[in-house]
Amino acid sequence: MSTVDRSALAAKAESLAGVRVLCLGDVMLDRYVYGAVERVSPEAPIPVLRIERERSMLGGAGNVVRNLAALGASVRFLSVLGDDATGREIRALLAAESRVEPALIDETGRDTGVKTRFVAGTQQLLRTDQETLRPIGAASEGALLAQLAAAIGDVETVILSDYGKGVLTPKIVAETIKLARAKGKRVIVDPKGIDYIRYRGAFLVTPNRAELAAATRMP
Repeated sequence: MSTVDRSALAAKAESLAGVRVLCLGDVMLDRYVYGAVERVSPEAPIPVLRIERERSMLGGAGNVVRNLAALGASVRFLSVLGDDATGREIRALLAAESRVEPALIDETGRDTGVKTRFVAGTQQLLRTDQETLRPIGAASEGALLAQLAAAIGDVETVILSDYGKGVLTPKIVAETIKLARAKGKRVIVDPKGIDYIRYRGAFLVTPNRAELAAATRMP
């Protein structure tokens, strides 16, 4: 990227200060477990990680929200959590973000997503995922749509942060885009999967190169 491009990008980032954004999507916890490997397990040919410290941060749509807040935007965040310890940890992390106003719905029987990475030095040894991979229930869907209707009038832009974990059901996506267009709000989508028809009516869809190749079936 040239110096001119970097300057233009920096100017656009600075313009986010004070912008009011509504974000809906799949929130999860990113947990990092750091340690040292000094021996191989006698039980199996695997390294033994002696844990030294752990770190947790907002992941998925939570990371999007945290980055927006860091750039000065004011963010209303809608998502669905499981009624579990991971969900409570996410709530605490969001509460520490002064520019974020979360409206989170608990769903009984749902596991809040947590991705745990085990790291020795600079080498990642293993990642484990604990999550529920199914659409949210009808009650959660209705509650989320009610929160959306209450919040959308006070924001300038809507972001759908889709990680394919079940929060952005077809109904949630369609109703969000429909309501946003009726209110004159632009919808930006970070997509998942290959069915981009579900995002019809959005102002901007932002796949990376691999996602675009999969969706278009073109290398």
